[in-house]
Amino acid sequence: MSSIKKNLAYNMMYQLVGILVPLVTSPYLSRVLGAKNLGIHSFTMSVALYFMMFMILGIGNYGNRTIAKVKREGKQELSKVFWSIYSIQILMSGLVILAYVLYLSFGVRNYQEIAVLQIFLVLSNAVDITWYFYGMEDFGRIVLRNTLVKVLGLILIFVYVHTPADLWRYTLINGGTAFVGQLLMWGQLNGRLALAKVSVNDLLSHIKPILILFVPVLAISVFTNMDKYMLGLMVDVKQVGFYDNANRIIEIPKALIAALGAVMLPRTASLISEGKGEQSLYYMEVTILYVMAISSMLMFGLMSVADIFSVVFWGKDFIESGRLIACMAPAFVFSVLGNIIRTQYLIPRAKDKDYVISLILGAIVNFIMNCFLIKPYGAMGATISTVLAEFVLSGTQFFVVRKHLDLKAYIKNGLIFYLFGLLMYLAIVVAKSHMLYNTISLILLMILGGIVYIGICCFYILLSNNSHFRSLREKIRRKIGYEKIL
Repeated sequence: MSSIKKNLAYNMMYQLVGILVPLVTSPYLSRVLGAKNLGIHSFTMSVALYFMMFMILGIGNYGNRTIAKVKREGKQELSKVFWSIYSIQILMSGLVILAYVLYLSFGVRNYQEIAVLQIFLVLSNAVDITWYFYGMEDFGRIVLRNTLVKVLGLILIFVYVHTPADLWRYTLINGGTAFVGQLLMWGQLNGRLALAKVSVNDLLSHIKPILILFVPVLAISVFTNMDKYMLGLMVDVKQVGFYDNANRIIEIPKALIAALGAVMLPRTASLISEGKGEQSLYYMEVTILYVMAISSMLMFGLMSVADIFSVVFWGKDFIESGRLIACMAPAFVFSVLGNIIRTQYLIPRAKDKDYVISLILGAIVNFIMNCFLIKPYGAMGATISTVLAEFVLSGTQFFVVRKHLDLKAYIKNGLIFYLFGLLMYLAIVVAKSHMLYNTISLILLMILGGIVYIGICCFYILLSNNSHFRSLREKIRRKIGYEKIL
């Protein structure tokens, strides 16, 4: 368990670095570039991301899972598996880069200069081997790489991006640093792998499961990119800017939970290969309990301060983003619970069919609802579609595992935390009605919410008969040396 804690700490750092840099740059860029230019960047990037999906296919999850299973079988076997999987990735990358060049030559109608610069983002995917380090549970190297690249990007943005005309520089910095960051990971392979001869049969053995896991990648893109693409086509890029800013804030808590999933996926796969399936289920039960406690605070916290946050963070022109954040927040709860089911049960146990079906259903719902809601309601329509799609996706995953997991008990354990979150929400709303929309008010409201929620939770944990909390109290007793805690 100690290695899980260490890897979780590393991956939390990895996600936090990825979160903090946009938090630092977002207010600056919103004021310097404006909603329209940010929308142009998001729109062109959403197109580039579709090309990138066909480069990596389902290698992200498949490579992670497969490396985790063979990492103890020796350097030669590990090397053979790595080069077999990466050979597929590099072959697809060559085809996709050619397709993107053709798109730039004949398919781009608007914002061609920015679309051309997005090619560096596309190239970064061709050399992305993060899945290898995830499978090896070597998160320290990823954190180091990510930190260096993000800090470099942060410095370059403040040095070179000063006016709306600098949108091309912002795009080049984002894509260029991503590409350099992925290249740096190759230096970390020195001495860990050997060159290995790869046969056609070796490649063929991986293609089917990679393609199966590509379907969920494609479906997930509907949630993450299709909304922005359809907004840009059906309404305007300014709505894309509002939506993208709101979505970035929602992605912050989701990234923290995703960090846990990234750590637990290879660990669960490893436990299953060692015949320790019951232990993996125990970890999942504990994870769901604590994630429900965290997600309640984050969801109700975001909903309660979204309006004041948007004005303070981006300026009055982005008040619409605040409304979108408040509406998006419930999707976060569905998303993080579904993430646990995916990363700690479906993917490690190779239940790819169930995983794929749930994502396809969610993607279909999102696309259909977008068609009906985006035109009349703009970014709010896309937001409503996303919430409904996340509900369908997670609900489907819960349904397919209902006979294998005691989901009722898991959810019952943590349901009370949503009541605590609601009480925090009410306390913040009442206090906010007497405050101005400024930075001091926002800070005070966040402190108030934290005190209320954490105070109630601590009181509950001290009195609860839940076995996990009893275990937690025992650990606290041993650490602080008290014989008795309430």
